[in-house]
Amino acid sequence: MKGPSPRIAAFIAALALPVLALAAAARADEAEGAAATGFSWERPANGLDFSTRVAGRRIPDYLRDLLEDARELQPDVEDGPPPPATLAQLRRRAQEDEKRLEEVLKSEAYYDGRVSSSVRQAQGGAFEVVYFVALGTRTMIGRFDIAYSDHPGGGDGRPAGGAELGLQPNRAATADRVIDLTQKALAALHNNGYPQAVLDRRRVVIDISSHEGRVTLFMTAGPRFVFGETRISNPEGRTDTNYVRELTTMREGAVYDRSEVDRTVEVLRGTGLFASTAVTSGEAEGEALPQIVELTERAPRTVRLGAKWSTSEGAGVQGSWEHRNLFGRAERLTLGLSIAQIEQAATADFRKPNFLRADQSLLASAEIVHEENDAYTENRIKTGASLERRLSRWWTGSLGATFQITETEDINGRITYQLIGIPAMARYDNTDDVLDPTEGLRAALMGTPYFGTSDQRATTFTKLEASASTYLSFSDELVLALRGRYGLIATDDTTDVPGSTRFYAGGGGSVRGYGYQMAGPLDARGDPVGGRSVLEASAEARYRFTETVGGVAFIDGGQAFSSLEPSLDDPLLWGAGLGIRYYTPIGPLRFDVAVPLNKRSGVDDAFQIYVSLGQAF
Repeated sequence: MKGPSPRIAAFIAALALPVLALAAAARADEAEGAAATGFSWERPANGLDFSTRVAGRRIPDYLRDLLEDARELQPDVEDGPPPPATLAQLRRRAQEDEKRLEEVLKSEAYYDGRVSSSVRQAQGGAFEVVYFVALGTRTMIGRFDIAYSDHPGGGDGRPAGGAELGLQPNRAATADRVIDLTQKALAALHNNGYPQAVLDRRRVVIDISSHEGRVTLFMTAGPRFVFGETRISNPEGRTDTNYVRELTTMREGAVYDRSEVDRTVEVLRGTGLFASTAVTSGEAEGEALPQIVELTERAPRTVRLGAKWSTSEGAGVQGSWEHRNLFGRAERLTLGLSIAQIEQAATADFRKPNFLRADQSLLASAEIVHEENDAYTENRIKTGASLERRLSRWWTGSLGATFQITETEDINGRITYQLIGIPAMARYDNTDDVLDPTEGLRAALMGTPYFGTSDQRATTFTKLEASASTYLSFSDELVLALRGRYGLIATDDTTDVPGSTRFYAGGGGSVRGYGYQMAGPLDARGDPVGGRSVLEASAEARYRFTETVGGVAFIDGGQAFSSLEPSLDDPLLWGAGLGIRYYTPIGPLRFDVAVPLNKRSGVDDAFQIYVSLGQAF
């Protein structure tokens, strides 16, 4: 068979030359790389074996982390590009990373910083890519100006420069700082009457020789507005429109302030009455901008059911019915019923927010209780009312009055009490969750003077109690929780105090490992009698294994004392144990097993088990 004609053969050769040249260049590159490192190299099946590191002098830890995160060339990254198959690819991708790392330096105001890479042979025949970083001199913000296209200069709520936004002298011209100051400039305009303000463009000029940057924001402020009429849209809702208007913080005629709009949304959401809340601006009416509050109400009623069980307290169930908007102004009525082995109770609680002033609530309560335990048998009827006021973001105070008729039967016999109490409380709470806190502090100081009769004899006493718990989060999984409690009753005789008002320790919410109310003074039959003082301390290490399962190790110590002050002659009783937490949408389900470390012969069981909803504290 004849071969191709000379003309066709020449054409094929012309096409093949570039391909052959590229292949030869690649082989030469690989050979040159192997010669430079001093060993022969064969292509691995799954790409090169290599490692990377960042080297340089005086690189802050945070910047080193940023540089390392910016590398695209990283071994063992599942989601990233495949590892390089040749030494030439490794070098080329390292050089590409140089640009990325230099961009990081610029974002941190090291505008004359430089990055160079080197590929070396490491032990075992693998490669090591080293990025050498020279930081250079950091650039500072020399000037930060704001120019308005529709308003010359500042004034009338328009910041003119960085100093009005909180910029301090000699601050680095980092990208984050420039962006943050830009957002502050927009927020300042939005909160001072310019809801339509926008950033047109931003110019950053860097003088490398003087290491100084000049930032200019070019903005359009738009017209200045005041708040207009507040209009409420709540179709099919029962909430009083005037009440909603009272909750809003936007005052007609005041300079428009977007932070007040956001605050209004937060306040309305905080009532728990609405499934959705939004505030928008209507059509401008001259300088006035009407505000439209759009609401969708939640169902106002809730039914709750719960259960708990422990070896010391037995089983119990509780349920409640709640109406969150009884008269259309967020009045909350809660009726509860609890049936347990040691206590049966019917309760009613009423809360009226914004009573006489915006930060004050009226509280009223009533209860009928029958309680029968090892310490006493008691029947009581109690009612009370108080005013609760939010003193600051974290502080709340309350003052009220109670009246109770109580019949207590214990080792002292059957005694009937008629008492008036004046409870006062100050509470601090900045924790992040009610049932499962991971950060913050809770503290409360309570005091109640009582006046009345004990079996028709005049009696007076005062009960004081302080408690606190704190939560320290070491990671998303590990939380350390600490709790303390101290209390005393200023009275000469314990019999002047109803059984349920005395201090007790022991049980699932107190000193675990000991029976309910058993960590304290006992009578001749081994039953608790209550005390005039109490001291408790607890520590828990909480670890979350998965989204739904966690474990707890804890130690509790405490005791009630018959004396007015805790006695060193009666050392604290300590208990320790382990627990499991199953996390549900409404809070963690708790299962704890505890043993008494100071087991008293014939008094304490070998262990106690506790099951309930919510953390122990």
